Amino acid sequence: MGPEEERERRRAETAPARVAPRPRFQRARAALERFAPVVWLRSISEIDHTTGLVQLPSLGWRFSEPHPELREMFTSVVRDAPQNIAWAFEERKNSVIVPARLIAEGKPGGEDFGDLRRAISKSDQEFCVAASEDIELIIQAIASQPALPTASRLYVTQLVKHSTEELVCVVESLTGEAQVGMTFRAVGATGVEVRLTALQWYPPRPETRRRAPLAKVTLVGAEAGRIGLKELLVSTPSP
Repeated sequence: MGPEEERERRRAETAPARVAPRPRFQRARAALERFAPVVWLRSISEIDHTTGLVQLPSLGWRFSEPHPELREMFTSVVRDAPQNIAWAFEERKNSVIVPARLIAEGKPGGEDFGDLRRAISKSDQEFCVAASEDIELIIQAIASQPALPTASRLYVTQLVKHSTEELVCVVESLTGEAQVGMTFRAVGATGVEVRLTALQWYPPRPETRRRAPLAKVTLVGAEAGRIGLKELLVSTPSP
């Protein structure tokens, strides 16, 4: 072995080992779990190892409970982060980020884009490569978003008084720092805004031992009467 080969051998032995990048699935989970626990996640792998083709990517997930306070953030990321094609963010039972083409060409109301995705992957590799570059930018953008303020969350379990502008209810699983004066938004009820005007805790009782203590809450605000049983009310601090 000559001097040059010997130097190359020594450099190879002393060079730091290269760490393989984490799979897209793991990077997506890490990005999403910065905001809330993820109980289900689906991320299409980059390559179909049977055909060797780049697959059309998408990202689907479900948090342990609804988080409407994150909706605006995901919408803006999907709008601003990609550089190649148009994307869409939708919330149903699961949240999904998919190329807008899947929605435009898919079956009305359908959530399973598998057949269409496979067809595009076979017929339009240029589009798939562009989408693969974009999904990486989207995951990076989610991972770089600042953590949002902790939201107060109330689950309505009993309606005591129900009118168009005032609601007295019993709630459970109150999380976050709920304070009188906070404004709440109801999941699935666009435009409903209620203000927390009173908060009274019930002492723990045998029938509530397995749950968080119940609280009686008075809410006043425009269209408060639209709040119903099992509603989730979410509030984030005002900027």
